[in-house]
Formats: sequence, structure tokens, C-alpha cells
Amino acid sequence: MPKTPRLFAAMLALITLVALAGCGDEDGSATARASVLPGGSWEATLDAARGQTVRWWMYGGDERVNRYVDEEVAPRAEELGITLRRVPVDDTASAVQRVAAEQRAGRDDGGAVDLIWINGENFAQGTRDGLWLRDWAPRLPNARLLDDDDPTLTNDFGVPVDGQESPWSRAALIFAYDRERTPRPPRDLDALLEYARENPGRITYPAPPDFTGSAFVRFVVQTLGEDRAFEYLRELEPLLWRGGRTHPKSEAELNRLFGNGQVDLAMSYDPGFVATGVRQGGMPRSARPLVLEGRTLQNVSFVTISANAANRAGALVVADLLLDPVLQAKKADPRVIGLPSVLPADALPEGSEAPPSPYVLDDLGEPVAELPAERVPELDRRWKREVLR
Repeated sequence: MPKTPRLFAAMLALITLVALAGCGDEDGSATARASVLPGGSWEATLDAARGQTVRWWMYGGDERVNRYVDEEVAPRAEELGITLRRVPVDDTASAVQRVAAEQRAGRDDGGAVDLIWINGENFAQGTRDGLWLRDWAPRLPNARLLDDDDPTLTNDFGVPVDGQESPWSRAALIFAYDRERTPRPPRDLDALLEYARENPGRITYPAPPDFTGSAFVRFVVQTLGEDRAFEYLRELEPLLWRGGRTHPKSEAELNRLFGNGQVDLAMSYDPGFVATGVRQGGMPRSARPLVLEGRTLQNVSFVTISANAANRAGALVVADLLLDPVLQAKKADPRVIGLPSVLPADALPEGSEAPPSPYVLDDLGEPVAELPAERVPELDRRWKREVLR
């Protein structure tokens, strides 16, 4: 007699769970167990997540992002029975160090870090140390909306994502100028150097390893090649603000110099930073964004889940929410944050496009790939050794 549908479904579920379990480590470690969604189905994950408090360790210095998480993401999580709690940190490395310390102490479950807004360098370190939950990101329901052919979603600073993190935002290195003060701004690196010669002291950038200053150095390296780039940076150095004897310590300090009229260019890895600066009064209304060389250094922000997360199911649900088309569209709106969506345009709700703004670029130009994570500190050290006066 043919098998009944109920018996067939039960056998299929058993086969699926066995196959998934076989994807983990042969020793049955916590990392191997963590590779399977709770109960083997998304419905079971949602059930397991109800009542959990997900601790999302993330950079806490951007009030727009904090407000977005608190006012847009957290209420959606609450509808699913999950409390989302931000754990603000100054440096993502703090979260990674906490997970690593728990691993060294043999804490395979019940860890303090559920979800992390991770950067490429720290993701690479955690991957080498086996800190992350495995084989989960492609199984999120909203992951089906992502473009499988987009290489920025499969590598994070040269490290294969390999199902260990999920995308949630895009970033691009953008510059700002004041069209009243600088009506013809430099639009490529040669023009930038010439502008600095003609206007000494009017250009600067944050000192690496500041994230934005380091990104500028990498952009020059990716555009000119490494040796030529460092020749260029050495030539530019004495022409900078204060003769290059000092650099701004952060993007925020550079933005203040620009807003006060002390320098003529600002820069950020945040494509919406001009809109934010104007709205908050830190930049003049005549400020405008631009790209150099018709291209931008770009990367994708990801979230990852620690292998020993105490609230694993809840973290999975929150990671899926971050890919929700409505939330992605709101995040891309310059009036909210202005960070481009990781979803293709046709996956976003119809009519969700933000109104055109002179403070946000419609076209970010040709994307420039980020360098492998291990190259970032190498270039920062070379800059300090060869460029810093």
C-alpha cells in the first residue's frame, strides 16, 4: 500500500533533520548543534523565540541608527514576542572579545552576546576562532529576496560569509563640499592634489586607524595601486590642514571643521551623512555630496550570531526582520538614516522610494571592492610609518 501523507511527511522531516545535523562537526560540539535551526523549521524557531530577550551588541555612537532600532525594529520584534535590547559599544571588538572569553572559559551555551553588528576585520577574527553560529543566514525566510549574484553579499572584506552572517545595510565612501564656498570642487585624485596645492590647509582627513581615514587611504590604494598611493599621500601631507602635523581624530571632528568653514571637504562611509549634517545644523544648506573618480569604496554591513548565544532563536528572528522589505525601505530613507538597502529595488515596497534630495546621491558610481580584512591594519601601519609627519 502507498505511504500515507502523514507518514511520508514525518519520514521527510526526519531525513531533513539528520542531513542538517550531518553538516556540523563530527564531535557533536556546541558549534555543530548551533548549525541547525531550533526544531528544524522556521515555525519552530518563531515558537522558541517567543519570550526571549535578544541582546544586540552594536556600535552605539550613531543616534540615527539607535533610533531606527528602537522605534522601527524593536516594535516589530515585540509583535513576535521578542524583546530587543541594544548593547551599545564603542568598538565592535568588545563584543568579539566577550564571545572569545566565554569560549576560552568553556561556556558553550547561555552566552551574553546574541547578535552583533559586525565589521569585516572582527568577523574575520571570529571566523578564525570559530566564534560564530554556522549555516543559518541562507535559511532566513527573507534571505530569498537577496540577489544571489551580488558578490558584496558573499564576501566581507575578502572573507567568505559562508552562512555565518546576514546582510542588513550598505555603505559607501562619500565626500561633501559647500557649493557656495567651493563651486568647482575636485572630482578626482589628481584634481584633489592640485586643489590642495592651490589652497594649502583647506583639505584633511582623519588619521588612520580611524575608520573613515583608513577608508580614504584604502580608496587611494585601490585607485592608484599601493606604492603609487603612498607616494600620493606623502605628497599631499604637507598641503593638508595644519601642514599635516596633525589630523582630525575622527569623522565627527572632520565634519565640525567642514561645518565651521575651516576645511573644504568632508568624507564619510555613510552615504546619507550630508543630509544628516544639514538636518542637524552641523553643515550648511549649501553642502552637497560627491564622489571622486566616479567611483566609491563600498561594503555591506552584516549581523552575526555567536555560537553560544543564549537566545539563538530570537537572534535568528531579529536577523530576518532586518531584511524585511518595509524596514529596509525605511532605513534607506534619508529622513530616517539614508543607508542603502541590501535588497534589490524590485524587492522593496512599491512607492517606498524617498523623495529626491540634493543631499543624497542617486548614483554612487562604480563600486570599488574592499581589500581583505588582514590588509587594513597593514595599510594603517604603513601610513603611520611613511606618511604621518
